[in-house]
Amino acid sequence: MYGLFPGCRLHCAGYLSRNARIRTPRRTPSIKLPSRTTNLSNNDFTLIAHRGASYDAPENTFESFDLALELGFDNFETDVQLTSDGTAVLVHDDTLDRTTDATGLVAETSIAKIKSLNAGLWFEGPADGAGAHGPLAYPEAFVPTLDEFLERYTGRVHVHLELKSTQPDLAATSKKSLEQWGWLDQHTGDSIAPGLTISSFRFEQLERSIALMPNIAHGWLLQKIDKASLKAAVELGLSGIYPNAGKVTQKQITDANEAGLVVRTWGIGDSEAVLRRAYRSGVAGTTVDWPAIARDVIASI
Repeated sequence: MYGLFPGCRLHCAGYLSRNARIRTPRRTPSIKLPSRTTNLSNNDFTLIAHRGASYDAPENTFESFDLALELGFDNFETDVQLTSDGTAVLVHDDTLDRTTDATGLVAETSIAKIKSLNAGLWFEGPADGAGAHGPLAYPEAFVPTLDEFLERYTGRVHVHLELKSTQPDLAATSKKSLEQWGWLDQHTGDSIAPGLTISSFRFEQLERSIALMPNIAHGWLLQKIDKASLKAAVELGLSGIYPNAGKVTQKQITDANEAGLVVRTWGIGDSEAVLRRAYRSGVAGTTVDWPAIARDVIASI
């Protein structure tokens, strides 16, 4: 079971094009990506491991992040929100239902309860993937706190930290952890590791965060770029704007770059075609659940 595709993963019938060539991820170092005829950003194209190597291991767990590192990726995306008692934890959904052995809202659950949960039993994984698979493959996976995550990966990766919820204290709580573990002093200009980028779909969270951490790169996640969103992003002082890969156009990318914004995409899903289109468009990078396969796809372009 996986998000919007219950019971299937990358090989979902009808989702990939008939000509898509899927290969098993290889545990090899990162490779140099081929040059493009179009390069509209000042950054090289970066594959960002979405919630870790979440095609091969349970998302937002150390198992998933460690596997991404083993596969040669040092850019992670993860999601943060607060428990009922104000601890920052790495969970994507509003509820615990999909990715743990419990139910209920994250915001209404204590950290003690969340730390008692298993975050891997739900994950069956692909039989041909790089990670373990089967319903008992990750019996010890747990939900990390932001502090645990930052301590484990300090100095090793570039983290794209998404402020997930509307909770008013989320940005301030995240800042305390980032400051404690020295992340506010790391390189923040682009996807160089180690480093930090903060993102959110919620503009009010970006307003709070950039007021607290003005020297950190911030990016706005949205469905598509338009004149109003460009104006708002520039006025707030954002570094980037991150549209849905399936909806962004070449003109929107050009307009954003000319406004001084880095463009990265999300929403690749399980489609090689969307990944190829994003790469050829000249965006600076994208999140992807299957980074090792994506690396092979990009290398073939």
